[in-house]
Amino acid sequence: MTNSQKISFLLHSGLLLLCLSLCIGVASAQGPDRDSMHHGNEWIATNHSEPAGTHYHLFASPSRGAGTQASCLVYLPPNYEKATTQRFPVLYWLHGGAGSQMEGAWMVQHIDAEIRADKLPPFIVVLVQGLPDVRYINTKDGTRPVEDVIIRDLIPNIDATYRTMATRQGRAIEGMSMGGFGALRLGFKYPQLFGTVSGLAPSIKPMQEEPMVVREPFGNDQAYWDENGPWNIVKQHAGEIRGHTRVRLFVGDQDPLLKPVTEYHELLTSLAIEHQFKVIAGAHHRYDEILSKSTVDELQFWKTAFTQ
Repeated sequence: MTNSQKISFLLHSGLLLLCLSLCIGVASAQGPDRDSMHHGNEWIATNHSEPAGTHYHLFASPSRGAGTQASCLVYLPPNYEKATTQRFPVLYWLHGGAGSQMEGAWMVQHIDAEIRADKLPPFIVVLVQGLPDVRYINTKDGTRPVEDVIIRDLIPNIDATYRTMATRQGRAIEGMSMGGFGALRLGFKYPQLFGTVSGLAPSIKPMQEEPMVVREPFGNDQAYWDENGPWNIVKQHAGEIRGHTRVRLFVGDQDPLLKPVTEYHELLTSLAIEHQFKVIAGAHHRYDEILSKSTVDELQFWKTAFTQ
């Protein structure tokens, strides 16, 4: 091998080693998340941060199998520890696609401020740890029973662990985007559990308009999509919802979901389900914009919902 060939070989070897080291570094950074997704650990948030007065909470999830757990964040109002005989309403908050329980921290911070200012009654907030792109359903293949974990495992655990007002009047569900899809379908499927349902920019487009990562949990099956989507569910339970459930539906006028959300509002109207519907001027597909760009304090909705 000539000197020039040796130099060329060493240069190429060095570049190859550099590329390999960079790839290994990237894999190391991404590996735990991807590994956890393959092994079901996405049910437990690896970020144990406790923002805005929340605390990290683990609970048993027998719907997934014996010995399994899932996580959530729980916000307790300022007077929870002192008011030892008081029971509190609970808001279950569902995050958007590819999000986590941390996504609701911004909202909890503002709720806490209004409770401390006596603008809102004290209530508990549970920030649910959902799975990416599963839409809070039980997947068709049975491997990710998100609905059952929330309904059968999480809610009973919260009621057993904290001093909750364990009635439909004292229980609400809200979600943003994918979480809005989940809030509408769970809130309307279980009207005996939830007295208030709030969908913020719910991602309720037709299945054909969604990417495969969204369709996959439904088995890319239109029938399963229809069965588990909020469109058919609200029709099936309209009689139980009408006149009994407090409902609101918000979307920004700059949100690509404006059309399907408006159509869902029209469906609720056709079913004679009383609800609050607002299109927020200047708001994109962002939770903070929906609230901050509204002309009124939208958090006051919870004052009406939770004032007995």
